[in-house]
Amino acid sequence: MCRIYGSFGGATIGPGAWDDVAHTMREGGPDEMSRRSGDGWTLGNNRLAIQGIADGHQPFERPGLTCVFNGEIYNHRALRAELAARGYSFRGDSDGDVLLPLYEVYGDAFVSRLEGMFAIAVVDRRDEPCLKLFTDHAGMKSLYYYLSGSGNRLCFASELRALSRLPDFPDTIDPLAVDRYLGGRAVWGPGTVYSRVRTLKPGTTLRFADGRLTVTQAPQAEDPVEWADAEPTVGTAAARLDALLRDEMSRMLDADVPVCVITSGGLDSSYTTALAADLVPDVASFNIAYRGEWPLDERHFAAEVARHCGTRHHQVLLDPADFPALVERFVRHLDQPNNAPHSLSTFALFEAVHEAGFKVALTGDGADELFAGYARFGKAAQDDSVTWHRAYQDTMAAVHRPALERLYTPEYRALVDRAGGFFGDGIGDDLDERVRSGQLDKLETLLRYDQFERFPYYILRRVDHLGMAHSVEARIPFLQPSVMRLAHSLPAHVKVANGVVKAPVAEAARRWVPRSVVERPKQPFTLPITAMIRPGEALYGMIGDLLLAPGARCHDYVRGDAVRDLFRTQTETPTAHAAETLWSLLVLETWLCARAG
Repeated sequence: MCRIYGSFGGATIGPGAWDDVAHTMREGGPDEMSRRSGDGWTLGNNRLAIQGIADGHQPFERPGLTCVFNGEIYNHRALRAELAARGYSFRGDSDGDVLLPLYEVYGDAFVSRLEGMFAIAVVDRRDEPCLKLFTDHAGMKSLYYYLSGSGNRLCFASELRALSRLPDFPDTIDPLAVDRYLGGRAVWGPGTVYSRVRTLKPGTTLRFADGRLTVTQAPQAEDPVEWADAEPTVGTAAARLDALLRDEMSRMLDADVPVCVITSGGLDSSYTTALAADLVPDVASFNIAYRGEWPLDERHFAAEVARHCGTRHHQVLLDPADFPALVERFVRHLDQPNNAPHSLSTFALFEAVHEAGFKVALTGDGADELFAGYARFGKAAQDDSVTWHRAYQDTMAAVHRPALERLYTPEYRALVDRAGGFFGDGIGDDLDERVRSGQLDKLETLLRYDQFERFPYYILRRVDHLGMAHSVEARIPFLQPSVMRLAHSLPAHVKVANGVVKAPVAEAARRWVPRSVVERPKQPFTLPITAMIRPGEALYGMIGDLLLAPGARCHDYVRGDAVRDLFRTQTETPTAHAAETLWSLLVLETWLCARAG
């Protein structure tokens, strides 16, 4: 795992600017910093050494080719054997060693051979010199880029705040990004919070040569999954899932540094914890909770799973009095506003993982999006009304559309209208059109939309950026290609069976996880902000100080009197709506203040 950056074309960027870029991302690659430059190009890497530590130095090079890489390739040993049979030789055991030989053999299609998570940059000088950027199938690793004003140079980096250190960085905020954030809980790609800066979507190849830019996204693979019977059942799907996850996790647990698991107490992380404990004796598990008595506290479930599986359990406790300082820290590392309240918890949890001496942590992310774990999926799939998409779009929003109508200033509302209307309405219309096309059943359409349009920016950016803020690589078993292919092959009645959401996961977990965890009602891994934003709590005071201040920067977009009304409601009769809106605006205001310096 690393952080990467570079440029291609145009005037040379001085080494001092590149040093600033590299040092801004130092936490994501503290073990080695390296850079190579040539005629009109630069590639750099900050290394977090995990596999093949003695070797694996970047950039990787072959005749006419230079490459930097962020991520992990879990099938590198099989690929190494295949390449050795073709006459390639290798020194050491770094997973990145296979990248350029594969590129020489397969060209751009080499990424289809990779199983793992990655963002890769290749400068190819053999024919027409060009830069190529590649992202993995699920979008687990981020890349941001922009073109110079003349259009003859492209600059890229793993993090926006690092990219912003370059002297010609186009730092004009896209005002519509605020509506995209509040309507989608995060700023969805390929746009960013900056008007002229883009991010690569999952499964994307970018090519830049002589001022010409092409960006292509690979179609979603629909590889058939064969079943002994004509149709899968919950039982056969669970058995297949269990076998696949064991195989994937055996590769993920293979590292030259200590590996741990995140155990929230929910089904998915409990299942991955149990599999890890079966594969690696005395594996360490981590859970985070808050001092005091709070709703949605899952620590006792996590402790039960740890006892059941025999892990070395680490219970991390946060003091809510420390939350204001944590908010300022995690928002800086997120790069863009993201309203997930558990970003705070995730940031602090990875910090504890790092302090305990671990560089790798396995998580249970992705199962809900693949196997229909959220109630909103099933409810929308069964809603036959002509306005189903309007109700569904609100489930993906930080602030519902009617509330946004009251919240936005008249000037900002007019800007949103001139641009085509609320982002949330666009989501709903897009989904309704996809469902009407009939290419997939309605439930699968909702799931695929979440997986490829929302999940990479709302969830995966948070996991990647906040883990790397503490030099911790997060590995995600459920997002490996074999598991995703299985999920995509299952019909709706297998994913949601007899009222049980995520039925194959629950069935597969039964042999590994305590019954109390498998059968308990689903609850989110989150920060209980409705209870924590109330008089006497630190978050309440922080929100009042920042959002009610006359000079609050978010007042360029939202009405000050509407914010005061929300704060009064939360003071007198706390509600989930008021709390989430205030939290979302707190994150936005904190980000705007951090950007202003």
